[in-house]
Amino acid sequence: MRLFDTHFHLDLYPDPSMLVAQADQAQTYVVAVTNTPSVFESTQQLTSSSQFVRPALGLHPELAVERQLELPLFERLLPQTRYVGEVGLDFVTTDARDRAIQQEVFQKIIALCQASGDKILTVHSRRAEKEVIQAIGPEFAGQAILHWYSGPLSVARQAVENGLYFSLNPAMVRSKRFNELLAVIPRERLLLETDGPFVQIGSRPAVPQDTMIVIRALAASWHISEEQVAQTLFTNFRQLLTKE
Repeated sequence: MRLFDTHFHLDLYPDPSMLVAQADQAQTYVVAVTNTPSVFESTQQLTSSSQFVRPALGLHPELAVERQLELPLFERLLPQTRYVGEVGLDFVTTDARDRAIQQEVFQKIIALCQASGDKILTVHSRRAEKEVIQAIGPEFAGQAILHWYSGPLSVARQAVENGLYFSLNPAMVRSKRFNELLAVIPRERLLLETDGPFVQIGSRPAVPQDTMIVIRALAASWHISEEQVAQTLFTNFRQLLTKE
């Protein structure tokens, strides 16, 4: 059973090298997201010898105001990776200036990725789902994944129409909205994530192998075997990587 994790904060763990080794041993594909461009190169070094873990270049929306001056660094590093994340918008803040800066930063990132044409984005959209989908647009040249989607179902439908993917994590399967979300997202648009260490499994942070929790929940919801679910999602992941 092939596992993968499209959103994992490798650099926030006490022993990231051990987690890289575990992913390689288990042959689990992992996208190691970063929250600022300044930590990308250290994550790149951590994963340089891995066959299965790839570093992503990020600028988290909650850090956009503080780290907006790292945008030139983001632009310089972008050619070194196909993976971009964590990026997006977070409108938990009600400060109009902060929201405006977040949007300026995200729009710049989208423009840079659009020009490259082959990037795969994992995107944060908390309380800004409509604005995120509008910023990406229906003609985005790369691929975009809505990470831990928690917005309106009507906006999710628009994201589906625009060709976006959705990644599911173990915390989401515990939500009352989980099955409602599944009802509006086609199976071929679903992917796996953990968002570890922010998602916890009991008293410990999630690791990529915990994507099995999502597979089990989908098997129960879809009334098919775990193996069938895993194959469907891995096919989605493979198609994401090969789309032009």
